[in-house]
Amino acid sequence: MFDTHYDLLTIAYNSYIKNDYSYLEKISKYFRDNNVKGVIANLYFMSREEMIDELSPNYYQDSISVYDMFVKAKEILDTFLPDTEILYSIEGADYITGPEELEKLYDAGLDSLILCWNTESKYGSGFRSDKGLTASGKELIEKAIDLGIGIDLSHANINTFNDLVDLIKEKQNQGIEVISYASHSNVRSLSDRKRNLNDNQLERLNEIGALIGIFSNKSFVVDPSIQEDSIDNRVMYMDHIDYVSKIVGFDRIVVATDDMEFCSDADPIYATRKIYNYENIYNDLSSDLIKKFGINNCEKIIYSNCKEKIFNKIRENRKKKRGKNL
Repeated sequence: MFDTHYDLLTIAYNSYIKNDYSYLEKISKYFRDNNVKGVIANLYFMSREEMIDELSPNYYQDSISVYDMFVKAKEILDTFLPDTEILYSIEGADYITGPEELEKLYDAGLDSLILCWNTESKYGSGFRSDKGLTASGKELIEKAIDLGIGIDLSHANINTFNDLVDLIKEKQNQGIEVISYASHSNVRSLSDRKRNLNDNQLERLNEIGALIGIFSNKSFVVDPSIQEDSIDNRVMYMDHIDYVSKIVGFDRIVVATDDMEFCSDADPIYATRKIYNYENIYNDLSSDLIKKFGINNCEKIIYSNCKEKIFNKIRENRKKKRGKNL
C-alpha cells in the first residue's frame, strides 16, 4: 500500500518538541503490520494560531527556519521508518522564504510541494480566499518544476488551482515533464465541501495527466446534509473512487488517509474522522476495492499507480537533476 498524504513530518517534529516519540512507534508498527510500502509525509504550515491550537506553542518559532524544521523532522522520521519509501512534502509554502530556500530544501530531500493551505498566502490561496496564484507563487512553482519537485494541487482554491493547471500545461507544452497530483482531494458532487474538487477541476486534472488521491476522512467523504449514522461510510468512500474513475480512469487514482488522530488531544473529533483505522487498513481497504472494482484495479489504486507514476518518477527526476543515487 502507498499512502499519498499523512502528516508524518509534522508528527515527527512535534514529537521532537515534546520529547515523546510514542506515536511514531505506533505508526511504525501500523506500517509493518499493514504492508505500507510508501507514504508522502508532510510538514504542514497554517496560521500560527491554528498551529498553536493543534500542536503546541513551541511548534513554530521565527528563530527556526523551515529548512531546519524539515531537516530535523526528516532525520527523526527516517529513524522510525527505515524500511518505508518516503516522499517528503511541505504543505503550505508561505513560510518558505523563496526559490533559494526551496532549492536548499530540495537538496535536503524535499520531493513534493503543496503551495497553500486553506488560508491566503504570499504564493496562492486556499478556500478561505478567492485570490489566485501570485507572481511570487508562479516563481516558486516554476523553480519547483525545474528541480523536479512534485506539484500537489490539493488545498488550492478554484482560482489558484486553475492558475496552477495553466502553468503546468504551459510547461508541458514546452516539453517539460511535470509530476502533478491532488494528493488528498475528494469529489464535491458527492460531498459539498469547498476543499473537494468540482467536476471541472477533475476534468482539468485530466488535461495535465495528474493523479488524484481519494482520502478517507468522513468530513470530505460524506456530504454535510447526510446523517452519518444513516449510511455506510466505506461504501461512500468507494463511491468517490467510482465517480473519479469515470473521468480520469483507474490508472490515475491513488489513496490517502490524511490521518489526523495525532491531533485528537487538541480536538477529539479528529479521532472519529477516519473511515479506515490504520490498525487494519490494508485488509479493509483492499477488501472494499476488490469487491467494488476487481483485483487488478485494486492493485493499481492501492499500489502501482502511486509507486510508478509518483514515487519512481520523482526519484528519477532527482537522479537526473542532482545525480544522486537514491
